[in-house]
Amino acid sequence: MTIKAIRLHRQDNVATLLSDAGKHQTVEVIDDNNQRVGSFQTLQAIPFGNKMALNAIAPEEHIGKAGYNIGIAIRAIPAGELVHVQNVRSSRVDIPDSIIEQIIQQMRIETE
Repeated sequence: MTIKAIRLHRQDNVATLLSDAGKHQTVEVIDDNNQRVGSFQTLQAIPFGNKMALNAIAPEEHIGKAGYNIGIAIRAIPAGELVHVQNVRSSRVDIPDSIIEQIIQQMRIETE
């Protein structure tokens, strides 16, 4: 079975997984017109509905999804890594550190 993700806007630097992906699995990324963007290797498990970096993202670089800025990288994010609370801060909601830690633990996000 091919694992797919969708890039919602041509300027996005993330794609949303359309099914669960395990660590080191190949994900085929399509765009909003169902055209192939490319294949990417996951660096960690990424659950359905979560974001994967499509290219290396520098610290303080904006995270773009669906053509909108949804957050800012708090550290370097390599292509293929889960883009979530462990490496991004929302540009809309200030999530307390204690909640971030709970999310990381509950999702079993690899942080090293």
